[in-house]
Amino acid sequence: MRLLSFLGFGKSKQKAANRNTVVQKNRIIYHDEFRLMGTNYHKQEAFAAADYLSGHEHYFGKTDKELKSYMQRTLKPVYKYNELKTVDVLLQREPTNPNDKNAVKVLINNTFVGYLPAEIAKRFSSCIGNPKYRYDAILTGWGGPYKTLSSNLEKIVTREKELYFNLDLTIWHLK
Repeated sequence: MRLLSFLGFGKSKQKAANRNTVVQKNRIIYHDEFRLMGTNYHKQEAFAAADYLSGHEHYFGKTDKELKSYMQRTLKPVYKYNELKTVDVLLQREPTNPNDKNAVKVLINNTFVGYLPAEIAKRFSSCIGNPKYRYDAILTGWGGPYKTLSSNLEKIVTREKELYFNLDLTIWHLK
């Protein structure tokens, strides 16, 4: 029996009860991924955050000649901001917001990138900054100006597209 206990078999009921208590202590009350709102009204800040997240390297760090070759092979445009991603996300309540007293803004490197959608902010703004809750957030982004080829595939053309940020948000209730 001691060998079985050592190998993890035949654990006491007390240990099992303790494990169950730990599992029940913290629970996820929300998890989803969504697009941030308000980015288009704060373009300067959004682009500053995208520059920071990209390490100020744009268009994969390639020259126009290299991009042209790539686009001729793949027939795909190349965005200035590709695969932006960070977990360094700060959520901050904004109760003085004239449009929504439940507004929650999202910051990267102390730079505004957008708001939680109103229906999510309404449900969970009271959790932000409350020691009974914590959140995990992963921000991803893409878009902005992009380069593509002209119709004859010989000239690089720069066009504009919106800069988007998505947030994968998990909120935990701590007991």
